[in-house]
Amino acid sequence: MDAKEQQKMIQELEGSDRDLGKKLGIFVSSISILLAVFHLYVAGFGLPGIGSRTFLIIHLTLAIVLVFLIFPIKKGMSQKTIPIYDFILSAFSLGLGIYLIQRQDAPEIMSARPTDIDLIIGALFIVIVIEATRRVVGLPLVIIALIGIGYFFAGEFLPGQFYHNRGDFSRFVYEITYRSNGIFGTPIYASAQFVFIFILFGAILESTGAGKMFIDLAIRGFGKYKGGPAKASVVASGMMGSISGSSTANAVTTGTFTIPLMKKVGFPPHVAGGVEVAASSSGQFLPPVMGAAAFIMVEFTGIPYFEIIKSALIPALLAYVGILFMVHFEANKHNISGIDRSEMTSARKLLISHGYLIVPILILLYFLVIERASVNASAFYSIIAMIIIAFFAYRFKTSMGRTIIFAAILLAITFSMQYLIGFVNGGLIIVNDTLGLDLFNAETIRWRSPIFTMVLGGIIVALLFALFQKAAKRDAEPQKYGFKQLTEGFDKASRNALSIIVACATAGILIGVITTSGLSTKFTRIVIDFSDTIEGWLPNFMITDNTQLYIALVLTVFACLLLGMGLPTTATYVVLAAVIAPVLTNMGLPVIVAHLFVLYYGVLADDTPPINLPAYATAGIAKAGPIRTGVQGFKYDSAALLLPFMFAINPTILLITEAGPLEMIWAIITAAVGMATFASFIQNFMFVKYNIIERIVAVITALLFIQSDITTDVIGIGLFVLLVLYQLYKKKKQTPVTV
Repeated sequence: MDAKEQQKMIQELEGSDRDLGKKLGIFVSSISILLAVFHLYVAGFGLPGIGSRTFLIIHLTLAIVLVFLIFPIKKGMSQKTIPIYDFILSAFSLGLGIYLIQRQDAPEIMSARPTDIDLIIGALFIVIVIEATRRVVGLPLVIIALIGIGYFFAGEFLPGQFYHNRGDFSRFVYEITYRSNGIFGTPIYASAQFVFIFILFGAILESTGAGKMFIDLAIRGFGKYKGGPAKASVVASGMMGSISGSSTANAVTTGTFTIPLMKKVGFPPHVAGGVEVAASSSGQFLPPVMGAAAFIMVEFTGIPYFEIIKSALIPALLAYVGILFMVHFEANKHNISGIDRSEMTSARKLLISHGYLIVPILILLYFLVIERASVNASAFYSIIAMIIIAFFAYRFKTSMGRTIIFAAILLAITFSMQYLIGFVNGGLIIVNDTLGLDLFNAETIRWRSPIFTMVLGGIIVALLFALFQKAAKRDAEPQKYGFKQLTEGFDKASRNALSIIVACATAGILIGVITTSGLSTKFTRIVIDFSDTIEGWLPNFMITDNTQLYIALVLTVFACLLLGMGLPTTATYVVLAAVIAPVLTNMGLPVIVAHLFVLYYGVLADDTPPINLPAYATAGIAKAGPIRTGVQGFKYDSAALLLPFMFAINPTILLITEAGPLEMIWAIITAAVGMATFASFIQNFMFVKYNIIERIVAVITALLFIQSDITTDVIGIGLFVLLVLYQLYKKKKQTPVTV
């Protein structure tokens, strides 16, 4: 399956089966590429003479225009063209966006006295956002938003703490459309400012061939072990998932290569698909991108981005440890071997021929972790370096002399830009004055000096790899990369971002309703009262100082799983971060713990059938049933079910406490042992099949590691050792003795 087929499969899963002709395809791709280029420019040079709200409106409006051009009114229509009504909706959406830009600073808007036309346009924009969301994301998020809107207008008829008397139409439209706590609130701000640029980074990285390299490296490292292809799938999906931002795209990209290998060594089709579902979805736990949640979390919590990814790292790695144990026990249970070394590409050969593709990721981590640069700047510089490296790596290998001349010209141009940019802007100001316009200013076009460093460094890296390959006598061709691959990366990024953009906009409607109606201030009291009621039903020996919090956490799990069954992960997190996370913080959890807790169960819910897009993707590749594949995906992810409770009770593994190194290492080890034991409980197997007593001991052992206490840890370790020893004893008895 090539890149075009993969993209087509992703779009069909998300609701678009339009197969446009060449002219219409170029037209739609041009808008898609424009959206990506616009975000790349803003990430690198800031807003080009426009305000931040204008940027948000452009971000959302162009996305909605693309939605109506790409996604049909309902699935399964197999359209070969774009119906006239969708052209009209696209043009109408563009007109609404232009109106919002022009009216954003109007006296009536600034003084909260919108005109009747403002209210009509605002209401129509809300309807357009909801319809775009229905086409891309599906009905569940739309239904939730409509319930929220219904609650806003029916508040005066509701009893108790749900009562409010703020259900006024003009207030609703004004707050949702023209203020910063509705559609253009925190979620869409994070989507525009941070999420899109990282989706672009992942799409361009994939267009360079890095995805295939990650898969080959993972297969080389893990392929020879029991169930090797499945373990390689987990590792490769983790590497790609940490930067892709989309579990569905990750499942399609890596699953195309790994699922056939898993089937080849003996994994049933639905199991192979399920492993890929779990591995792809869990990439949304893993920094630096975390499925876009990291950037939205920054806006919700005010915690710096670096602190969020630092706290998220160890739990994310533990989640993958849990999946690896699940795979290992599955392979042992059915005696599934690995693949022969002769079928794997040499790691040395891979690194020599394609190792340059790792450099942009190292650059990204350098700017994020060492320089502590802004998220946008870090991604921008990494993208520039990646494009230069990929472009020149191929050309140095094919035509060294000509490429050196071209590289010298490019370096001269980028070096001189810092001096020429002032003259360019001066010329634009003259155009302004001559034509009586008000379009340009002294900073319309900007330049950053590190761009030259990225270009120079990229050329040097590409040249060194070309020389190194020649010295090592390796004839492997670098991935071909040029303007075609670059524009395909831009196009793919915009298309992959559409579901996140419209989901964030609709989640903003829900947040606006919660805030404007006053429900946000009442919800904590509602949950506490409900927890008190449940606590009253419990016997005294089960009640502790934290019982109320434990009940709230369990209620949160059910809320996450219910919401997440129908929503993309980003939308699930946004809703839960606005509604549930504040409740948990008010009950005593640190802010970062509460937000990671709801994120983890939101991602696990994304693996829950029947609505599970990654499962439909992998089932199509594996030739298996999507529901059965989805069940397997949830099973393999369920090793991480206890993990959020572990860091909620013991935040040491989030690196936010003042614990010493030994205490931190102990917390990580006990968490890993707990997850391994829980995985064996789910698989009903460690070295041999469990009997009922062993299985009960396994789950008790795993639960003991939730409580952060030396007594429970020691008991847990003791039970774990006894369990391992007894399993080894049973295995030895089952092994026939050869004479």
